[in-house]
Parts: sequence; C-alpha cells; structure tokens
Amino acid sequence: MTRSNSGFVLCVSGIALMCGMDAVAKALGASFSPFQIVFMRYLGAALWLGLWIGLTKGAWPRIGDIGRQALRAVMLVATASLFFFAVTHLPLAVVAALGMTAPVYMTLLGALFLKEKMGKWAWLALALGISGSAVIVLGGGALGAGSAAGGDPLAWAAAVLAPVVYAATMALLKHHSGQEEPAAMSLGQSLIAALLVLPLAFGALPEITMPLAGQAILIGFLGAVGFLLLLHGLKRMPVSAFAVLDYSGLVWAALFGFVFFHEVPGLQFWLGALLIIAACALNTRRPAPEPIVEH
Repeated sequence: MTRSNSGFVLCVSGIALMCGMDAVAKALGASFSPFQIVFMRYLGAALWLGLWIGLTKGAWPRIGDIGRQALRAVMLVATASLFFFAVTHLPLAVVAALGMTAPVYMTLLGALFLKEKMGKWAWLALALGISGSAVIVLGGGALGAGSAAGGDPLAWAAAVLAPVVYAATMALLKHHSGQEEPAAMSLGQSLIAALLVLPLAFGALPEITMPLAGQAILIGFLGAVGFLLLLHGLKRMPVSAFAVLDYSGLVWAALFGFVFFHEVPGLQFWLGALLIIAACALNTRRPAPEPIVEH
C-alpha cells in the first residue's frame, strides 16, 4: 500500500471512530453537561493512551513539548465544548452538515501557513464537497418530516463556530505531527485538556448506571483510537487532502443518527452526500505528498 493510500485508509477509519464518539457524546448529553462530557472524553483518552504506550513500550510525552501540547489542548477543549453542546441539542446530521464548512478553512490554512499547493483535483474535489454541504444546509434542513426542528439558538451558534476552531486545530496538528510521536502527542494534549476543563466539569451528577458507565468508558476509547488513526493519516497526506476526506464524516453521522437516535435524513441530505462521496473519490487521485521534514 502506498503512503497516500495508507493515509486515506487511516483517516477514514479515524473519522468513523470519531463520529461514533460523537454519537456516544449525544447519548451522554441526556445526563451530563457538555463540560463533563469533554472531561470524560479527554481523561478517558489519556488513560487508554497511557495503557497503550505502556504495553507497546512507546515514547512518552516530552517535557520540552509541553508548550505545543498546551496550545493544542486549549483549542481541543474549545472545539469539543462547542461541538458537544451543539450535538446534545441538535440532530447529529445537522451538526455534521454545518461542520462541513471546516474543510474550507482547513484548505486555506494549509495553503497559507503550511505552503501546500492546491492542484486541479483538490479544487474540483473541494468544490464538490462544498456543493454537497450547501445542498444539505440550504435544502431546508438535514432531516425528514417528523424529526426535531428549531433548536436552541446558542446550539446553532456553537455548531457554526466549532468548525472554525476545528480547522485551526487540525492545521496545527498537521504542523506538529512531524515533531512528536502520535501516541505521545495525543496523550499529552488529552491530559492537559482534561485538567483545563476539570474546573468547569464540577456540578450535579446523575445516578451512575451500567449503561452510563459503559458510555463514559467508550467515549474515551473511541476518542483515543480515532485520534491516533487521524494523526498517523495526517502524516501521510496534506491538510487540503484530509479536508476533502473529512466530508465522509457526514455519511457516518447520518448512519449513527438513524441507528441510535431514529433521525431520518431527507432527500436533500442524500443528494448532498452523493456529492461528498464523489469528492472523496476524487481525493484518491491526488499525487502522494512529499514526506514531512522534522524540525
């Protein structure tokens, strides 16, 4: 398998697991506050990653990297808090559709700050992805008749703002991915993120049942493994390529929303999803990127 193809597989797998994590967060939102969910997500990820590094005798986070890890942790907490607040008040597919604006910012950031060139396939794939998102968002809503409508204005604002912060976070991760080992990178930022959000997570707690305990464990596991896959994939492809590939998260969100929350996407959703799938297919025709040079 070539470097670009392996990056494609790793990123698709990571996106699927991260969407599964979002579905777990939505389920937890019925019992916990968004900050409590963010705390569980990052503390759980840190514990799973620590176990992984210990078993595989991998590299641990380095003291010299704490500045970069803290910067990423701040951005991760902001992104997760906004997204988890939105996803607990709005359908998964709606939040995912609004999240499709992130690749626009990611592509621009990659070109402006990481000096990544945009070829014809990248522009065509990006145009298809944006068109698919527009069909869904401007087509009257992502869900069919009988589904939840309206929603908290603050949730809509959070859903719109989250992709902006997410785009900057992913561009920063790409920039740092050649300087730190993926597991150590994710462990350090996850632990710092959990510590940062801890003061905001204090509050009333529900009765802890077996299903809730299982979901609390699962959200950290999915977040840890999904993020590791994304980091390994990002090292094998430019940010602009991942930006288009990230559109596939919309399809995963629709699937999980239907299976677990009975959210039924309407026709405009599927029309948009077809355009997004076409964008991902075009993405595989991009040439392999040059290896990242460590600084």
